[in-house]
Amino acid sequence: MSVKLRPPSGRHPGPKIQRSPLMAVAGVLLVIAGSLVSVGIYSHLSQTQEVIAVVVPVARGEQIQRSDLTTVRVGFDALLTPISSTQLNQIVGQYATYDLVPGTFLTPDAVGDRLTPSKGQAEVGVALMAGEYPDDGLSPGDKVILISVPDKSDPQAKPLSFPGTLVTITTPQGNAMITASVMVAATDAPTLAALSASNSLALVLSSREH
Repeated sequence: MSVKLRPPSGRHPGPKIQRSPLMAVAGVLLVIAGSLVSVGIYSHLSQTQEVIAVVVPVARGEQIQRSDLTTVRVGFDALLTPISSTQLNQIVGQYATYDLVPGTFLTPDAVGDRLTPSKGQAEVGVALMAGEYPDDGLSPGDKVILISVPDKSDPQAKPLSFPGTLVTITTPQGNAMITASVMVAATDAPTLAALSASNSLALVLSSREH
């Protein structure tokens, strides 16, 4: 005698789960996106550097104190030359070669182990009117060239050029005149002083790299 089994009443085979191709693709894309984010974060961290920054104003010639400085981590840029945080202890006690402004990175030419001007150098003051200097901003430490303006009465006269480093600069006044102190070779100082007194100088920015 054979017995025929019947499925219990009220119970039916469950529906088959169908996976949407779009959901599967979306899942794969999420995994890839997560991997790319992880790689991006790792790459960013591996291309940063810890450098020294200024937090307190330091006037030119003043000795640098530990409380004047901090360390920050920034992205690597081959065009920038900030001093590494590993040199912090060596920087403390040195002198500012020009005014240090809070929020800026400390660069090698901003510090020195002695006061300036050093032997063979001189600091000259120049007054410049609008059109005699770049109007897109100048900063202490900029490399500049002072150029003599030939006398119009002498058509044979040629301009002379004197390289230097900007030490300080004032904010343009109402007539757009500025005054600046420039570190130059000591042998050029007398000529530049005379040219400045006769309003026969112009200033050219040659490099912002400090």
